[in-house]
Amino acid sequence: MKRAADRPIAPAIVEQASHWLMLHWGGELDGDEQHRFAAWQAADPEHRRAWQRLQRLQGTLAGVPAEMACTVLREMPDARRRQTLKLLGMLLVAGGSGYLTQAQLPWRETLADLRSGTGERLRRELSDGSRLELNSGSAVDILFSEHERRIRLLAGEILLTSGHDSAAQYRPLIVETPCGDVQALGTRFSVREIDGGTRVALYEGELEIRPRHATPLRLQAGQQLWFSADRTGAVQVADPNATAWSEGRLVAERMPLGQFIAELSRHRSGVLRCDPQVAVLPLTGVFPLADTDRVLAALQQSMPVEVHSLTRYWVTVRARA
Repeated sequence: MKRAADRPIAPAIVEQASHWLMLHWGGELDGDEQHRFAAWQAADPEHRRAWQRLQRLQGTLAGVPAEMACTVLREMPDARRRQTLKLLGMLLVAGGSGYLTQAQLPWRETLADLRSGTGERLRRELSDGSRLELNSGSAVDILFSEHERRIRLLAGEILLTSGHDSAAQYRPLIVETPCGDVQALGTRFSVREIDGGTRVALYEGELEIRPRHATPLRLQAGQQLWFSADRTGAVQVADPNATAWSEGRLVAERMPLGQFIAELSRHRSGVLRCDPQVAVLPLTGVFPLADTDRVLAALQQSMPVEVHSLTRYWVTVRARA
């Protein structure tokens, strides 16, 4: 049974509460608006409940304490604020908010500053001159301030080439992940969310990695490692082919077919699977990410496999019959 506080709220009241929230996002209310807002809250307990839940929800969506959320959301571009308001209204009408935690917010990606769809790759030059590239299905928030240049990785993978910041005061360049922070020290590097942690590969310069609950360490050019919030894996040699996606290519050098199909599936809508019977077959080649159908056809011609399609969106690579 739902608690009273988690009951759905009537759409008409949600619309009224949303109106007041937009006014608050616009800045401080004047005297007349403050009186009318107080009268609206006092008119019905459901008004107060709607407003209180809106406050909690907007704090959760902004990823900051509720008392700071209005300031954060006020600074959003208008389009993102409209998206946020629509989402808040849907949650109020649906009822129930106890499950809303920052680590369980799929809409963080929808509301991200930069987001790439399946099969899409983005390249942007940031205000400090850094070049940021997003792989397929990735999302980031850009959180630059006078004290630091922070990029929050919400999903997927990025390739970052740090720029020479012209600000008078030094501002560290930091990539934030759920597992910890990666600080650039004049570098070109990639960061990917994978296997329940974060994989960092460094191609130029130096990096400092600071897991949330483990000892910080540094990487040198040509190294990579995986880390979680409380532990770090072994330092390995970085694979230079791993960033070929930024040029629209997938490069395989004796890569197990199962691993190749998993990588290719990131760039294709629907389900793309590899039968375990052929997953260990080694594959070498350079493949275009813009045409995954062409890649699958090439596999059939060059390997003892066939591509079985239930639909365009459910495909299995299996042993040739």
